Amino acid sequence: MSTTEIIAQLPQLTAVERDAIRAQLDALESALPVSAEEKRLIDARVAAYRQNPGATVSWAVAEDEIRKQAGL
Repeated sequence: MSTTEIIAQLPQLTAVERDAIRAQLDALESALPVSAEEKRLIDARVAAYRQNPGATVSWAVAEDEIRKQAGL
């Protein structure tokens, strides 16, 4: 089954089935190793947040801006 076929089937699944798939994907992602460079980037972003937590925006605002920039 191709990725396109899998994605096409998702709306036909129940909420419980989608949650099970989501949980499995989350488990797979958490098993991936984090490189030293990724760790440095995460540490730098956490430090920047701690220095100025008011400089953040919600995911909804960030997503809206990304969509506007992409012309979506």
